[in-house]
Amino acid sequence: MNARLRWPVLVALLTLYAVTGCQPAPPPPDVEEVGDGVFLYRSGEQRSLFMVTDDGVIVTDPINADVAKKYREAIAMMTDQPVKYVVYSHYHWDRVAGAGIFKDEGAEIIAQKKCVQRFKANPNDAVVMPDISFSDHYEISLGGKSLDLYYFGPSHGDCLTVFLARPANLVQIVELVNPPAATFPADPNVPYVKPHNLDKFFTAVEGLVAEKGVKQIIASFVTTQVGEQGVEQMSPAVAPVSVISDQAMFWNAIYSEVEKARAEGNVGIDSFVRLKGIDLTKFETYDNYKPEDLPVIMRRFVGFYDMGR
Repeated sequence: MNARLRWPVLVALLTLYAVTGCQPAPPPPDVEEVGDGVFLYRSGEQRSLFMVTDDGVIVTDPINADVAKKYREAIAMMTDQPVKYVVYSHYHWDRVAGAGIFKDEGAEIIAQKKCVQRFKANPNDAVVMPDISFSDHYEISLGGKSLDLYYFGPSHGDCLTVFLARPANLVQIVELVNPPAATFPADPNVPYVKPHNLDKFFTAVEGLVAEKGVKQIIASFVTTQVGEQGVEQMSPAVAPVSVISDQAMFWNAIYSEVEKARAEGNVGIDSFVRLKGIDLTKFETYDNYKPEDLPVIMRRFVGFYDMGR
């Protein structure tokens, strides 16, 4: 090659390396990027948040041992940074089992205190006990980013933790609020819902997002939607934070109708609310609308008003 041509070619090659070689690897197919260093790992219908920083990785909800192994492999395809922390969103085993692979690499496990109490009272060998527990608020700071953990009392179970990823300013409320829209609960029996504090929980969350200027909420589940030309597609991973208020309105409507039914003697001896006299139009706009589910959902709230459970 002509000496005069060799130098420009070398410069071009070095420039190409600088542009491509130093960039982080693109996410694998089972990972969705939702913000500044914020990603979702997808396994079946489940979506778990994780954050990649220059000083390590923060992981949430490993699901189970088999999923956690694939979860770890997906992260390794994107960065060689170690996983420093694993956070449990709540105590249900179908979200938080399998953290052993991260623990073995030196990660610390974090959960709200009531989750720890649950794990001790009802142990499962597949669930790694937390190293760190907190009461109301805990901030995990790493590499100029943070995952802020907030506890506002029982809601979906006893210890559901609200995640706030910064500086992306994205919130996630696992299982209880799931984009793209407010919805009827998947299980109308709602055994996990805590009516005595649910209204206070949503009020506190709405206050948090207003105070922090949060604009978007992250999903924790995938649903199938019919898109353009009838093609099925995954539900979006992110939606406007107004979904939180919409979901709060759903539960407030449940409270209101149960109170009205009790006052009017419209509750059977079996604690089921009779739908006569209930304006169903206020519920028809919610995803997964099933009028036959309403008496079942409301029965849980009748039990709260009658027995405090």
